[in-house]
Amino acid sequence: MYLINRSNQTGTKWHHSHTICNVKELKNAGIRLKASETSCLTDISFNSIFFIGNLWLPPIIVDDSTVPKFMNLIAYEMCPDFDNDFTVTSYMCFLDSLIDEAEDVKALRHAGILYNRLGSDEEVAKLFNKMNTDLVPSPTIYIGVKRQIHNHCKNMWINYAAQAYDTLFRSPWTCLAFVAAIAALYLSALQTYYAIHQPK
Repeated sequence: MYLINRSNQTGTKWHHSHTICNVKELKNAGIRLKASETSCLTDISFNSIFFIGNLWLPPIIVDDSTVPKFMNLIAYEMCPDFDNDFTVTSYMCFLDSLIDEAEDVKALRHAGILYNRLGSDEEVAKLFNKMNTDLVPSPTIYIGVKRQIHNHCKNMWINYAAQAYDTLFRSPWTCLAFVAAIAALYLSALQTYYAIHQPK
């Protein structure tokens, strides 16, 4: 495994990953998780319409072979004679930044992005948090996606609109209640108007 001196690289790692929040924070900012059409590790993209954002991620299967498989690929990337862009390392760091706890893993499962064949969601969260402790991603890969997510999350009005949307349309019942309230206000206003303007 590739190790680094954390005291020297902490600032660098933060610079590379500070624009990415965990899944829970992304959802609070109105960002939805979507499965990409391919399993290519570079098939990560982001788009937004008004206050709703969509983060597309390649599906991944997590099982007993995940750690040795990715650690071997990362070690291969670190070979001095191997010319590469650190795709695997950057992907693992990106995924780790999204996963802090079991709830993040659960959301990725429900979105069809992560298939958990390892055990509990908490085990998967611990696996990613431990596996990526000393890895440093490429400073350029995913930079466009990170910038788009950062700009979306830091917009105060987008966050307010996303939270209001989530509150009002969290379930069909809250949606119906909202429509009923609007209809009641409209009928009340209509009744008041005709009461004032009724012919004498």
